[in-house]
Amino acid sequence: ITNHNRRMDEIDWQIVTTLQQDGRIPFRQLATQIGLSPAATTARVHALEHAGVITGYRAVIDPAAVGRPVRGIIRLTGSGATTRSMRDAEQVALTHPAVRRMHQVLGDCDAIVYIEASDLQELDALVTELGSYGQTTTTIVVQSRVMDKPIEAPPDTATKP
Repeated sequence: ITNHNRRMDEIDWQIVTTLQQDGRIPFRQLATQIGLSPAATTARVHALEHAGVITGYRAVIDPAAVGRPVRGIIRLTGSGATTRSMRDAEQVALTHPAVRRMHQVLGDCDAIVYIEASDLQELDALVTELGSYGQTTTTIVVQSRVMDKPIEAPPDTATKP
């Protein structure tokens, strides 16, 4: 059960900011850093997890280091039966190893697919497959300027504990 209406205070934001930078920090060290006891810190982290603020912890992998150096963005505009074609395209995205994310969007296309492919041939095959569900436009990422920027507290939203 998640509670997306949970109001976060300054300590919650300190916890979230620290965990975004180092998800493996020991609770004792986190407690020292934010000025709470280890028990209170653990309770806060668990409350943030239960509320759906913290949704997981994972290793960050360099795609090029594991054989997926080709990064790209595929924009998909569904054909006539948009709902069905988007559902079918979603199934391709769920099963294709090069697809990292697929977002349904509003605007000049229906979906944006982020990929990390092993080579241009794999990218081309994916674009061809997705093209059977609508029109595609593909962009190759040459260099990423900003990646995984931490989420910060919106102005004037963090309450005092």
